[in-house]
Amino acid sequence: MKRPLLELIVWTLALLLLPFSAFSVAPAVPCADLKNVPFHNATVTSASEVSGTFTIPPPFPGFPAQTIPVPTFCRVALTVEPAINIEVWLPKTAWNQRYRGEGGGGYAGSISYGGLVQGINAGYATASTDTGHPASAGGTFALNPDGTLNNQLIFDFAERSLHEMVKKAKLLIYIYYGQRQVYSYWNGCSTGGRQGLMAAQRFPEEYDGYVIAAPAINWDRFIPSELWPEIVMNQELGRPISPAKLNAFNAAAIAACDAEDGVADGVINDPRKCDYDPNASVCQPGSNPATCLTQAEANVVRKILDGPTDHKGRRLWFGLERGVSTFLGLAGSTAAGDFAPFSIATTHLAYWIKQNPSFDWKTVTESSFVDDFRESQRKFNEIIGTDDPNLHRLRRHGGKVIIWHGESDQLIFPRGTVNYYNRVLKANGGIKHVDDFARLFMAPGVAHCAGGNGPNPVGTFNAIVNWVEHGVAPDTLLAQRSLPGGAVRTRPLCPYPKTAKWIGSGSTDDATNFVCVDGQHDVRDFLVRDDFKPHHGFFDHEHHEDERDEDKNER
Repeated sequence: MKRPLLELIVWTLALLLLPFSAFSVAPAVPCADLKNVPFHNATVTSASEVSGTFTIPPPFPGFPAQTIPVPTFCRVALTVEPAINIEVWLPKTAWNQRYRGEGGGGYAGSISYGGLVQGINAGYATASTDTGHPASAGGTFALNPDGTLNNQLIFDFAERSLHEMVKKAKLLIYIYYGQRQVYSYWNGCSTGGRQGLMAAQRFPEEYDGYVIAAPAINWDRFIPSELWPEIVMNQELGRPISPAKLNAFNAAAIAACDAEDGVADGVINDPRKCDYDPNASVCQPGSNPATCLTQAEANVVRKILDGPTDHKGRRLWFGLERGVSTFLGLAGSTAAGDFAPFSIATTHLAYWIKQNPSFDWKTVTESSFVDDFRESQRKFNEIIGTDDPNLHRLRRHGGKVIIWHGESDQLIFPRGTVNYYNRVLKANGGIKHVDDFARLFMAPGVAHCAGGNGPNPVGTFNAIVNWVEHGVAPDTLLAQRSLPGGAVRTRPLCPYPKTAKWIGSGSTDDATNFVCVDGQHDVRDFLVRDDFKPHHGFFDHEHHEDERDEDKNER
């Protein structure tokens, strides 16, 4: 008998000996006793009660810690071999009989304490993982000292840590409360969004509902493409375009396209329909040279907007959008006027693709980028692309997915999410069938995960719970933004491809004065080559399938 199954049987028999009254939302097993749970590949390092408040560690150096009120809960920390750290928080008496997994961001490397606090305060048994490496490593964990890829840590980061987290969390729930959770949910943005879609694609039985925001799917393609703006500026100009010029261009694009939806609010409702030409921002007699573009700069901006292309001029991936909350997200410069490429992208290029920590991104040309892009696909699409559109298993399980993405995301190209959803529609019977289990909402003017000039989604997690538990699919999501003077602007976010339109009367700051109207697909969303087939071999498929078979036995 396999050991994981034996462990579960032992604990089940122990729980059956408990008095009937123990089978409630109150603990059936004392918190401290969870320290002795005999996981086959993990060690519980601590199990203790926390009550009153919890101090969230600073997310980055220089940021303040936050002390937040919390109900009494059992805090369990464990380490899965070789180095995956997981925390599971279990409400002592206020458990709502539901489990919630919390996603990470960037290269992860730390526990999402903010998400854990949110979950525990809402009554959920909640879990988070650092994905198997310290935050201080950034993405350098992917490379061994001898220059070979550390496939184990990449696999842990991409998939295994999340799978182990939900297995361990659910077993701890069963032991602690003497009963299983009734529903399971995922909540994550950026890397957390990718993690959730990974689970939906590969392990759809683990969760009933998913909130997926700005998902970092297409990792093997969008991460290298984050360097495209810097590469083009370096090759064409030998310097970055100044922030003042980029921001002036962006403001001009917003001014040109803002009112196309009938409302002038400083937000482009659908950037895919905005064709503001960079040539319109080229310096003219009397223009301020500090904010207008030279012709060479305008050509560069056009390439940044169009995104990278291959040797035949076919688009490889998408570019930044007109109206992005800050055009400097991927096309910035330092105060001294030097380039400031996004560190996740430079690390991916040097450590993951080139496998050379000393590699200088400035040596990459527009032409050589194509080979690097394809190399990233070849090496990492299978393990971390997380772009499989086949969601039939998820649908059969009854799972529900809400995806949303800010149209002004400055870090993850929103058209990548639109492209994925279009492929989901194609692979799963079209909008009439996909609407039953997965909906995409685009948020005009919203930056990466939050912020920007547009109203931000609110109540999204409640919407997925309502869909899963009561069968009420969200026809809209509410978004809101605080205005000067204390007023609040609200808007409906419509399920793609529909967009919100003002009815022509009533306040344009009130969501009730908008309706969802049929949108239209943009042919440019389909120009990316989607016929790429990865070369298998990143990990041992036979071993991986054996591990999944063992997981089924453990469950």
